[in-house]
Amino acid sequence: MAWKRRIAHDIADLNESGFLVVPDSGDEISLDCFRVVLKGPKDTPYEGGQWHVRFTIATSFPFTSPSVGFVQHILHPNIDWASGSVCLDALNKKWTPIFTLKHIVETLLPYLLAYPNPDDPLNRDASAMMRDQPEAYASKVLETTKKFGVLN
Repeated sequence: MAWKRRIAHDIADLNESGFLVVPDSGDEISLDCFRVVLKGPKDTPYEGGQWHVRFTIATSFPFTSPSVGFVQHILHPNIDWASGSVCLDALNKKWTPIFTLKHIVETLLPYLLAYPNPDDPLNRDASAMMRDQPEAYASKVLETTKKFGVLN
């Protein structure tokens, strides 16, 4: 199956690039559902935090995007607090098979964390706080990063 070869290649590429890929459950990595450890980007309130990001892969990959979600809570206008779902056009409407998992982890997610879009929120409370109380928002992001952005 072509999607399995592609996923195996993408996971190997992530590992070779220094990203940690871990099982979503159990002891072995499943090609259809796994986690990647994402470090908070430098010079953002997420710096110093680490999150597990769950990737769920359909058999139609790479022609359809993976489902991507944060496992731990993360305060961000474009990430649902409860489910960890990510709102990002490149993972939805603008997905192309050219994108790799490494591209998502190395470029798209860090960009999303560094440049939130409060005009397209999944977390309306975070969006409103970011717009109306930017200092309080930055402080709350730092607080939640220290609380939830730690891997045990």
